Amino acid sequence: LFGGPLYVLYKAVAAVKVAGLVAEASGRPVVPVFWVASDDHDFAEVRSVSVLDEAGQIVNVRYAPEHEPVGEPAARIVLDSTITALVEELARALPAGLNRDGLLARLTECYRPGATLSGAFARFLSSLLPDLVVLDPSDPALKALMLPVMSRELQERSPTSRLADERGRELLAAGYHQQVPVRAGFLNLFLYADGQRRALAFDDSQIEVRGTGRRLRIEDGLRHLQSQPADWSPGVLLRPLAQDLILPTAAYVGGPAEVAYHAQIAPSYAHFGIPRPPLVPRPSLTLVEPAQARALEAEGLTLPELQEDPQTILGRWVKESHPEIEAAFARVREALDREMAGVEAALGSLDPTLRGAADSARGRVQHQIEGLQEKATRALKKRDQVRADRLRRTRDALLPGGSFQERGLGLVSVLARHGDAIVGLIGERMDPWARGHQVVYL
Repeated sequence: LFGGPLYVLYKAVAAVKVAGLVAEASGRPVVPVFWVASDDHDFAEVRSVSVLDEAGQIVNVRYAPEHEPVGEPAARIVLDSTITALVEELARALPAGLNRDGLLARLTECYRPGATLSGAFARFLSSLLPDLVVLDPSDPALKALMLPVMSRELQERSPTSRLADERGRELLAAGYHQQVPVRAGFLNLFLYADGQRRALAFDDSQIEVRGTGRRLRIEDGLRHLQSQPADWSPGVLLRPLAQDLILPTAAYVGGPAEVAYHAQIAPSYAHFGIPRPPLVPRPSLTLVEPAQARALEAEGLTLPELQEDPQTILGRWVKESHPEIEAAFARVREALDREMAGVEAALGSLDPTLRGAADSARGRVQHQIEGLQEKATRALKKRDQVRADRLRRTRDALLPGGSFQERGLGLVSVLARHGDAIVGLIGERMDPWARGHQVVYL
């Protein structure tokens, strides 16, 4: 929705940058391509986006069409009239300014009633990166080009599942994890039937179209695939093979999960006779605006420290800024330990059984002291509300909802503040070969 989270932009920018670097090094033309996940049918994953409002608070904007799509791929979800009201809701959430107005005009043009969800996304992304080829694999002509791998997946009863399961066991035995749990008896193919993208189970001679009660002979399934390839789509273990069959891939920019499952599908490349592409992990970034940088510096915080629970951070600040209160409670605890030790010794000589009672009494008093100190800490936190608000704003901007900024914040939030110029700036500052997390100060 509305371009998705920031990491979508980072992946696209990285593809453009890597293509340029490979072209320069090889002396051959290299075209950056973004493969849209238009066949995916997880509507919940793509129906909302989070942005920062004028006050720096997180606002979630959620698409709720008149008819809820169930199991429909993004390429078949047609935006209804509620998308217009949703753009207006986004307008109210974003900070006012020329950048916001230009962004909203573009979103209104792309996300309009009658457009498909994946088509709107593709047009919007293309408008940000004109050098990027945005490819929609739901196009019937492209589906026809995937027939060699989809046909073999069906005809050979899912060699991708068998090979991925074998490699997954090897990875587990070597101490690694299995990225994609393989479902025995299922093809890595889906069929669009009765308004939904359906999973396909199989046995020696038949396919079961799950959720419909329909069964097809393998031969009939192959005929249907050849005549109606647009109704079929590859699953997660077959999709990379379809991509690399259609396009000669010089490098593949993938997120952590995508790179991880390439370890599991490597044998499938050899089985299908398709060259396996070099992998480039998608760069991971956090954008830090000047106000956020000043807030971190003023409080002596680093980005990793910001991941701590906010109440823990505030509690530490209270102790550091009011040492006299911490010292007073420390003296009380020391005095209690010292005096109660004397009481326990005296009572022990009188009656050894009283030592336990004295120790219990000390525990109760210690508990009351700790409770009093917690109340004092809460009172100090409340009084220091300015610092607490600044921490909240900084954390919402850099770690929205406690997640990495690139996952928790929509790219439209950044575009509304900085305009299209931010896309070029990210391209300049991004190191596509870096393996660690990159911090970009704006």
